[in-house]
Order: sequence, then structure tokens, then C-alpha cells
Amino acid sequence: MDNGDIMIYQIAFASSDGVNIDRHFGAAEKFYIAQLDTEKLDCDIVAQKEVLPACNGGSHDKSGFDNVLEALEGVSAVVAQRIGYGAREYVAHKGIAVYQMPLQIEQALCLLMEEKQWEVDKWLSHMKN
Repeated sequence: MDNGDIMIYQIAFASSDGVNIDRHFGAAEKFYIAQLDTEKLDCDIVAQKEVLPACNGGSHDKSGFDNVLEALEGVSAVVAQRIGYGAREYVAHKGIAVYQMPLQIEQALCLLMEEKQWEVDKWLSHMKN
């Protein structure tokens, strides 16, 4: 990452209501997408994506994960209440940072921004201004 670039990241939150991170990654039916501007340290919810849950009664396969990731195209990080080891590894292998934070979305955003997680975990930038 060139420090001269303004970086815009998108973060997907597994949430039922757009307020709380209250869904397991594989059981989530919706993700709220926040856009983070690292220059302004500003973040806003910009979209809501509905998905078919990747897990069905505790079982899942890679196609389920692929369908969710296709719907979340362009995100650099996924935040869920919980995410299983297999799903975490699969998502991370696709270049997307994964976090478990059973918090409110606003609280999680504050933590991610305060700790500058995009630098710590080397998030991929999918958008540049």
C-alpha cells in the first residue's frame, strides 16, 4: 500500500438488523456493507446484501461459501458473531480478513478504525479513489 493513496475498504457485517453483529457467518441471511475511508477515518453503511446461508443445519460445502463471497464481492473484511474454523480458513484464503466480534456494528467499526486493522492485517484494497 502506497501511503500516498487514499484507500477505501468495504467491510461486511453479519447482522439481522443493521445494528448488532448477531449472526454466525454460515447462518447469516444478510450482511450490511460499510465503506471505510482511511484518510478521513470515516465509515458509513452503504448497502445491505441478502444471501443464501452457507451452512444448512451445520453442514456446508465450498459452493455455499462461494455463493456468499460472490454476493459480498469487493469486501476486504468480514465481521461475524462467530465463524467456524473451516469457513474462516476458506474466506481468509480468498484474501478477505475475518473477525469475530459479537458487538454492535458501530462498536466494531470503532475498534477496527482505532487499531487500523487494514494495516495490521494487510487488507486487500478493492477500491481506490
